[in-house]
Amino acid sequence: LLRRMVSHLIVDARDRQLGKAIAALRDEHTRLNINLLGEAILGQGEADRRLEGIAALIRRDDVDYVSVKVSAATAPHAPYAFDEAVADITERLTPLFELARDRDTFINLDMEEYRDLDLTLNVFTALLEQPGLRDYEAGIVLQAYLPDALAAMVRLQEWAARRVAAGGAPVKVRVVKGANLPMERMQASLTGWPLATVGSKQEADTNYKRVLNYALTPEHLAHVRIGVAGHNLFDVALAHRLIERRGLDPAAVEFEMLLGMATGQAAAVRADVGALLLYTPVVRPEEFDVAISYLVRRLEEGASPENFMSAVFDLDADADLFAREEERFRASLRHLDAAVPRPNRLQDRSRGEDGPTPAPVDGFANTPDTDPALPGNREWARRILAAVPGSDLGTDTVRAHRATTADDARAAIAATADPGARWGSLPGPERAAALDAVGRALHAGRALLLGVATPRTGKALSQGR
Repeated sequence: LLRRMVSHLIVDARDRQLGKAIAALRDEHTRLNINLLGEAILGQGEADRRLEGIAALIRRDDVDYVSVKVSAATAPHAPYAFDEAVADITERLTPLFELARDRDTFINLDMEEYRDLDLTLNVFTALLEQPGLRDYEAGIVLQAYLPDALAAMVRLQEWAARRVAAGGAPVKVRVVKGANLPMERMQASLTGWPLATVGSKQEADTNYKRVLNYALTPEHLAHVRIGVAGHNLFDVALAHRLIERRGLDPAAVEFEMLLGMATGQAAAVRADVGALLLYTPVVRPEEFDVAISYLVRRLEEGASPENFMSAVFDLDADADLFAREEERFRASLRHLDAAVPRPNRLQDRSRGEDGPTPAPVDGFANTPDTDPALPGNREWARRILAAVPGSDLGTDTVRAHRATTADDARAAIAATADPGARWGSLPGPERAAALDAVGRALHAGRALLLGVATPRTGKALSQGR
């Protein structure tokens, strides 16, 4: 029943049913970006099956555009094994990209979590720097609710300019606002990291326009085509006007929407801009439960008053709603020339230990974990690992405190009894100060302690935080 209720949003991935849906949805003014949904990848076998499922889509004559996430290409990798993960994912995705090249099918590298931003960028450039893919045009997604988005766009633009100058094909960037905020909030709360996204919906709207304003110029579109993805009609109109006023090539910009969302508005946009690319999730019935998260995100977009989609069906009849959305649009434009936001995640242990996080007045907070998504922290971790082979750190301490007999164990227990009693008699503030000092010492000695734990106990760096 649920599958039938949402069949306008998610398509059955079985061959016959998919073929019927594609035939009904596609026409000369509508293309489909097919995204195969599936379980979270927990092992290599599941990754192999997912890639084969995407390859099967690429082999179809009625499919010319697919999306894939780097996280679907391989089993979960060690957080600090960034270079190895880039190499592994590039190797595993290369046959898929070569198949797409030969079939004249477009591949879009998608992403959801902030931790995959740097990984996806590096995999994307590594794939397309291979000689066999120099002339193949592919795409990547950027999420504008990340303050890092404009810097990432500039990085891609500069790389693509060098690629085109060397005789390679342009690339495409699909610009979205981002729809993974609950996951980012959960990640930040568990680790003590700052929230990766901008602080408000208005800031996300402004950053979205900031990225488009940079990208939609003749010199930039020569290297990077743009996908304007979203349902906010004010944003769509802005992009359309920029194309007209700046004399841009309309073929270098694609307008993109989600399958089944505000279909009347989508038809109106298609009539104005000439063509539309529909993001089309597909899933097999036996795996339909994995589509729930996608459906929940769509429900949130329509239910939250902060989002344009909450007003989209009443804009023509409700003057107050129209005025609300118009003011939000104008407010986002007023901040367009403000300082470009810096990334929120700035931790860099390679430049020295960060100060510990002070305990809040009304509770306790741990020092933040080390964030392996950041280049400086990965470099710091590699320096620790480089010193592990042959390291004798901690061996003398282990030998000196080894208990090999029952008497040794009894002596160790007795040695802690008196200090334990003394500790228990200390006033609370003194114990708090002592614990704070211990915490600061552990924080300052983080690299040294990891350098001991790794060779002596076999702990991975990610287990030591």
